[in-house]
Amino acid sequence: LPGVRLTIVSEECEPVPTGEVGEVCLGSQAVMSRYWNHTDGDGGVLRGDGSVRTGDLGRIDLKGRLVLVGRATERYVRGGYNVYPMEVESVLAEHPAIQAVAVAGRPDEVMGEVGVAVVVARSGQSPPSLEEIHRFARDRLAAYKLPAEVMTVPALPLTAMEKLDRRALAQMVSRSAT
Repeated sequence: LPGVRLTIVSEECEPVPTGEVGEVCLGSQAVMSRYWNHTDGDGGVLRGDGSVRTGDLGRIDLKGRLVLVGRATERYVRGGYNVYPMEVESVLAEHPAIQAVAVAGRPDEVMGEVGVAVVVARSGQSPPSLEEIHRFARDRLAAYKLPAEVMTVPALPLTAMEKLDRRALAQMVSRSAT
């Protein structure tokens, strides 16, 4: 839109090349200058150029369109590689035996973190095994993005607004490791 600046930046707040994932920053005359009655600063969301860090992760595709891939707080790091759950979920959701799926990182002594796919099976279907999920997704996801574990649940945890409750999901996944 006219008057709106969109920048995708690295963790160091440096612009990233087209196609690379980074944090979405927006600038315009409508961006706040500070938090109201907040004396502890801006929590790092305001940039010196008058833009605000949104906490959303995205990339600019070759046609100049913004593609959102998740939230900065949802990303996990497997063996030094960033994994964005929304990207993995969008592929796994196409599996014919999966009604709903969510992915969260779980601590791992060797890899740092690994992905756990929490799956709700379609009515009348058996939930897919880890091997089936790998066969299904390996042509569309890098090997490090494939989940290391599959948990089957009757329903995904939801917030009062019927959105995926990522905090509850993370707790569920971390409990599965014990």
